[in-house]
Amino acid sequence: MFGTIARFELRYQFRNPVFWVATVLFFLLTFGATTVESIRLGSGGNIFTNAPTAIAQIMLTMSLFFMFVTTAFVANVVVRDDETGFGGIIRSTKVNKLSYMLGRFSGAFLGAAVAFLAVPAAIWIGTWMPWVDPELIGPNRLQDYAFAFLVIALPNLLITSAIFFAVAIWTRSVTYSYLAVIVCMFAYFALTAMLRKWPDVSLAAYFEPFGTIAYGLGVRYLTPIQANTQSLELTWMLLSHRLVWMALSIALVIIAVWHFRFAERGTSPRGARRQAAREANLAAVSPLVVRQLPDSMPERGVWHQLRTRTLLEMKLVFKSPAFWVLALVGSINLLLTLTLAGRFYDVPPWPRTFVLVETVRGASALITVLMAIYFAGEVVWRERERRINEIIDATAVPNWVFLVSKLCGVAGVLIALSVGVVLVQSIAFQLVRGVADIELGQWLAWFAAPNIFYVIHLSVLSIVAQAVSPNKFVGWGIMLLYLVSTIVFAGLGLSHPLLNYAEASNPLSDMNGDDYGGATAWALRFYWTAFAAILVIIGHLMWRRGTAVTLAGQWRTLPARLRGMPLAIMALALAITAGMGSYLYYNMNIANHYWAGGDAEDMRTARYEKAYARYLGRPEPTLTDVRLDVELRPSRRWAQFDGRYRFSNATTRPIELLHVRIPAPTLRVEAIHVPGATLVSDDKENLHRIYRFAKPLQPGDQGTLTFRTVQEKRGLYALPSNLQAYEFDAQPAANGAYLTNFAFAPALGMSGANFLQGNKQRRKYGLPAGKTAPRLGDPAARNRNFASVDRVNTDITVTTDADQTLVVTGARVSETVANGRRTARFVSPIPSLNFITIQAGRYAQKSVDAGRGVRASVYYHPEHAMNIDRMLNAMVDSLNYYRDNFGPYQYGYARIIERPDYGGGANSAPGTVGYSEKVGFIMDFRDPHRLDFLAYLTAHELAHQYWFHQVMPADMQGAEVLTETLAQYSALMVMKKNLGADQIRQFLKYEQDIYLQGRRLEAAEEQPLAKVYRQGYIHYNKGSLVMYLLQDRLGEDRVNGVLRSLIKRYRSKPAPFASSSDLVDGLLAIARTPAERELVRDLFYRITLYDLRVSQATVRKMPDGRYETLITVAAGKSYADGKGNEREATFNEQLDIGVFRANPDDRGFTREKVISLQRLPIRSGEQTIRMITTSKPAYAGIDPYLTFVDRNVSDNVVAVTERGR
Repeated sequence: MFGTIARFELRYQFRNPVFWVATVLFFLLTFGATTVESIRLGSGGNIFTNAPTAIAQIMLTMSLFFMFVTTAFVANVVVRDDETGFGGIIRSTKVNKLSYMLGRFSGAFLGAAVAFLAVPAAIWIGTWMPWVDPELIGPNRLQDYAFAFLVIALPNLLITSAIFFAVAIWTRSVTYSYLAVIVCMFAYFALTAMLRKWPDVSLAAYFEPFGTIAYGLGVRYLTPIQANTQSLELTWMLLSHRLVWMALSIALVIIAVWHFRFAERGTSPRGARRQAAREANLAAVSPLVVRQLPDSMPERGVWHQLRTRTLLEMKLVFKSPAFWVLALVGSINLLLTLTLAGRFYDVPPWPRTFVLVETVRGASALITVLMAIYFAGEVVWRERERRINEIIDATAVPNWVFLVSKLCGVAGVLIALSVGVVLVQSIAFQLVRGVADIELGQWLAWFAAPNIFYVIHLSVLSIVAQAVSPNKFVGWGIMLLYLVSTIVFAGLGLSHPLLNYAEASNPLSDMNGDDYGGATAWALRFYWTAFAAILVIIGHLMWRRGTAVTLAGQWRTLPARLRGMPLAIMALALAITAGMGSYLYYNMNIANHYWAGGDAEDMRTARYEKAYARYLGRPEPTLTDVRLDVELRPSRRWAQFDGRYRFSNATTRPIELLHVRIPAPTLRVEAIHVPGATLVSDDKENLHRIYRFAKPLQPGDQGTLTFRTVQEKRGLYALPSNLQAYEFDAQPAANGAYLTNFAFAPALGMSGANFLQGNKQRRKYGLPAGKTAPRLGDPAARNRNFASVDRVNTDITVTTDADQTLVVTGARVSETVANGRRTARFVSPIPSLNFITIQAGRYAQKSVDAGRGVRASVYYHPEHAMNIDRMLNAMVDSLNYYRDNFGPYQYGYARIIERPDYGGGANSAPGTVGYSEKVGFIMDFRDPHRLDFLAYLTAHELAHQYWFHQVMPADMQGAEVLTETLAQYSALMVMKKNLGADQIRQFLKYEQDIYLQGRRLEAAEEQPLAKVYRQGYIHYNKGSLVMYLLQDRLGEDRVNGVLRSLIKRYRSKPAPFASSSDLVDGLLAIARTPAERELVRDLFYRITLYDLRVSQATVRKMPDGRYETLITVAAGKSYADGKGNEREATFNEQLDIGVFRANPDDRGFTREKVISLQRLPIRSGEQTIRMITTSKPAYAGIDPYLTFVDRNVSDNVVAVTERGR
């Protein structure tokens, strides 16, 4: 019987349109993710589109979204017979409940599994498409598809099928099953976010049902070559996770079937009492006698009907259990997001209003969308589902009243939830977190009012989608396609605000409010409101009343019915949409520059390289002097720059051509003049000019260039979600203007810094593959510095509004205020790198004496005083360490200046560090056990005054070692001195993880540290680990001696510039043994990976009262090439072995909890260490402070267990 029912159900599902729609839909989604480069899913960098890991990731992701489909399959089998009237007939047969329900479930589950086969089929077919880059396609191996389907996808389908099957049994409602899908999705995302924060991620993986964490732990550190060639391993964690959750799913199905009542449902005693009460109340109602009907006033009656029906729709939604379930889910999701969002190194921000508004926008958006979609289907189709539509349709109510009342009902409910509840919860969160000054006006202006418009626009789209659909489920499908399209279009670069429905967001700032793009956002809301009116008219015309009116008939007669008031409103809305759209397009794309991003930006970069790369390496003039006169009009977001350059020929050959690069398409160039030279090329498309000298500039000769440029935000401008560098460096804001010469001043000479780097992108645009960096040791490259900037004397005069403070590169030599304008002059005390920053704002200032003639200052927004003393202390500590160990600091001032958070984090100009307001200024350090990343960040940026501004590397491989790696090391040493080595472990753990994950996403080839070039995960994260290990092994003072010599040799010197070889040679020179020299070579010239672990640790109490601990450790070492191929090497190092009272990974771990820490010789393989201590240890570890690049740091420390005597 079971098999017969299962086969019947499977055949039914194959005939079901839902099966074919789902199959086609997921085939197309997967096909697009496989064949469209910009929306690749599961692969990236050099990982093949059909790599085993990519196939598994695609199936994992699709199986999550497929739960919407599995619900349609398994929930339908529970209620279908009762809805069609066959339930009673089936119950009268000999079929038993177990066979009936399990057979139905099995058939539906198999149908869902067969439909999901469209996903692997789409991947396989996509790999054969002619437009797909063949370099991104690997061999198609059946075992890779089978593993991903059987181990990843199929168990997930079983889990979701079991959950929604059980919900359908307990509620007898398909609708509630779909509600459970929404709850499940949110629960999954919230659970995953929480579990990733757990200290023991391996244990956390078992609490996440879909295997995302369990699978991710096995592949997160794979290199591209490993991801492409190695079949996925069925690890014990993944296998046990799958078995546990499959067992739970089967148990859930059995329990649900056991509780299923197969008999015809009768009326319960409680239901009978309720029915009797209703009948009694109805009988007690006296008829209302109306002796005379009032005069007919239809125009007044219509508005009364609208109001009454709107209130009714809202009441019915509020009374729906689904509303309260979704509201609770949204509230929990919001609380988790508020708690976890905005953290740096797990340090939360102060809950300032502008931070929370941006957080709440994102946190509440998805639940708002899903509720709009869900309740739109419910309210539009309620009367038909309850079979009272003919009665309602016969009433004397216009069509538009039905449509608008349902629209207002859904919008009203969502406004009450998203504005009222969310607002109250967010403000309560602020109060709990200690914010006393609640900025209610900002909440209303920045969140409530914009969100009301967003909710209305969303409600319109959801209601109209239902109005033009043949049933509720098609309407839901249309809206889900809309959600998917927003993601796909963003990947394709089609994210223009005029195309992205209801898009009207803009960045917020405590310093500037919504000044940056606020007017644009409101204009977009007006534009989308007019467009929404068009949709409402379409929905009105498509509204069906009566049983004879069909959807197809409505479409055919729509043009004929478009007359009268609907036609007038439609014409007006079309005119406003077209007019406003044209006006916005002009402002965004013509008056201002719109950055499309993605392929458009890559294409422009490739075009520039093809046109001008041939000029790289030719003699170029050296800039020596920069004079600027700058006029700022902050309220207009306008700035004018009049500049004069002096340059000279410092080479040994004459220079015929002068290349001038315009830094940004947003910059308006009003004049550039080069005396003695003629403009021979003005390439406006590539922002490049070429001047030819009348007489070649001879060695030692000088020349001048004058210019006038204007940086301005005119009218209404688009706000790309990812600001380009020139947008970040050009912010003439009303308060906190931030301007750099990289955005407002012409640059002399050629630079390949912005050429495309990844092999995939370069191949796509016909460029030679590989990195464009000159090789380490290239003699010609030693004559070009890494930043393509010269050391110059600067003389800068800036005028702005009188209420603003000016902070500009250089020393302040004069300042005057007249006629409401402030003018200040800044002159560089010594030739400095041509990195000029101009900042102006209504700042507060605090300064301290940093000693040795240096004044440390912080300029900050008056409301952001929370961490100023912490910053100043970090500045003084850092300067003291650097001056003691590296040499003199070159300026009499060290300044940190806050700027609005419109992009970027922090950067270091001569004597000046710029921080965005979210980086440090508003972080909450009240928990003393959290990592003080602000002290680290301050130390890092000040270290650039040495490692960049004093020692400038050559433009070749390894350049970032001398800038970023040494800045990382310097900051770590300051932290170590102030906090102790025990507190560094937490930071090193972050660095380990980021480096190892970065290897997987490498777009070209991983390089050894000494040859790194624009690979952040190497020069930042691996560099920290390498330098910290070396100071631990070679000695901090001796390493600092090498760095001090490096600075002395290259401080502010012209070519030849420093290279990473200089650093490595110095470190080799101080190595005392062959093992130490080999360690230096391993860390800098090879890609070396270690595998250190503790297998077990046991302890026993000895007769003399001491404790004997036996620690079984294992060690391994391997070398990798740039693609990730590895070969084993012999490990023979001195390693730290320790026993502890607490886990070194615990927050707040201190030196007092170390019982014994010894450095012992460890060789390849497994060995046992015996340690005798006076205290009983709780934990034991190898390399407990994580100084080596270890691929699995979670097994470095284990709990100590008792053993017998």
